[in-house]
This record gives sequence, structure tokens and C-alpha cells, in this order.
Amino acid sequence: MKRVVAINGSPKSAESTSGMLIKILEEYIGTIVDTFQAVELIRREDAHKVIADILKADDLLIVFPLYVDSLPASLLKLLTQIEQAAKACGSSLPTVYTICNCGFYEAEHNSLALKMTRTFVKRIGAGYGYGLGIGCGGVLAQMKKGPVDNVYAALRDMGDAITAENSKECEDVFVTPKMPRFLYKIGGNIGWRQMTRKNGVLKQIKAKPHSL
Repeated sequence: MKRVVAINGSPKSAESTSGMLIKILEEYIGTIVDTFQAVELIRREDAHKVIADILKADDLLIVFPLYVDSLPASLLKLLTQIEQAAKACGSSLPTVYTICNCGFYEAEHNSLALKMTRTFVKRIGAGYGYGLGIGCGGVLAQMKKGPVDNVYAALRDMGDAITAENSKECEDVFVTPKMPRFLYKIGGNIGWRQMTRKNGVLKQIKAKPHSL
């Protein structure tokens, strides 16, 4: 059985979409996936030891949300540390797979971030499977079937690729839940209002503190 390790690149310590995606993929892989939170790992005194152990895995899964067409700062810092450790690693490195989800409707917004992770993998000399870009990330926690069936199918395909005997590099895949754009926008607006009401700032929802 392959050893699979995952890095959760979400700055959220709990209840993140990235964490949920790792759990779903774990079910499809059929084995426990050792998961590390990037924002916590970079602060650990023994981070170098943990990273050295991560690099001994058969497959490495990097899952993160899109931040300004890029990766969260904590994940970027961790990847820098991993690159330094990989240069000193005398053994073979894991095959890397990446998943990036965004709040935009179109999954293609994740393309630049996935290219960055592919470049990172090439720099450290590891093998690369492929990246999965997911749009409408905000609905994934609310829906388990129906419009998101294609997302689950894409995750299942990645699980099959990870467990395959021989991994090979493929083109990145982009998938958006099958729901009309206007419905996603309506749902997003309702969600924003619920959060502002919960935090007592509903009256400030249209504030523009940085406008000239």
C-alpha cells in the first residue's frame, strides 16, 4: 500500500474546503492520508524533521484555496522550506498532485496557481501527476450530490491516479459544479449576508473603506 501525505494549504485551522477535499480523496484512495496544516507546520520547531519525513512518502497531495491568483502565503513559505530540504534529500521524492479551489464560478481561474505548483515540483526534481482546479468552491460544503457530482467524479479519478501502479504526468483538469452562474451568485450573496448578520456588521456590508 502506498503512503500518501497531504498538505492542507488553507489558512483556516478548521472547517476548510481544502480539508474537506482531502477527506473525500482519502475515501477514494482507501487508506489513511497523513495530513499537515501548512500554517501550523511552518511554526513548528521540528518542521525540518517533519518535512524530511513528508519527502519519504510515495505521493504528496497539496490542497489549497486560490489567493489572488496564487497560493496562500503560509503555503508558499512551506514550499520554500520543502525545496531546501529536497535539495539535501538523497532518496527519491514523492509524486505530487495538487488541488486548488476558488470562489470564482469558473474553475479556470485556478490555472496560474496550478502552473506555479507544477513549476515548484520541477524545481525540486520530483514527479508530477497533475493538478485539479475546482470552481464554485463555496458550494462544496453545502452540497454532496447533484450539481457537484462532476467534482466528486474528478476527485475519484485523482484517487485512481494516485493508487495506480505507475503514475504518469497528465494535463491539469478543471471542473465547475453544474449549476447556473446566476444561482451561484444568489447563493453567494445570501451567504455573505448571513455571515455579516452573525458577526453584527450587516449595516457595513456595502462599506468602501479604501475607495478614493
